[in-house]
Amino acid sequence: MRQQHSGWIRTIRLQQNMQGKQLAEKMKVSPARISVLEKDEQRGAVTLKMMQKAAEALGCRFVYALVPQNGSQAKPKIRLDSSHMAQAKNRQVEELEQAYGRQLLNTTQG
Repeated sequence: MRQQHSGWIRTIRLQQNMQGKQLAEKMKVSPARISVLEKDEQRGAVTLKMMQKAAEALGCRFVYALVPQNGSQAKPKIRLDSSHMAQAKNRQVEELEQAYGRQLLNTTQG
């Protein structure tokens, strides 16, 4: 019988001797939301956005990856050129500006 993993968020929180209430304060959510978040992660229903937010609050870096099975060397069918990269960066800057309510230094020029 396989033991159920308690999830990364709970595991790291406990390793840091952090209570759910403390994580809630860092994430600016209610303590009840932390309980739901940890249960959602355990059952595979957590969002990437919440994983990122929890990782930051725990002093971690959140990494999400898709790895080809069976050593497949499949290449992506979409290639991104520099114009795609610039567009993506501009979107990220716009999202940050909206989130923080101020204009950020535009580093995409030059």
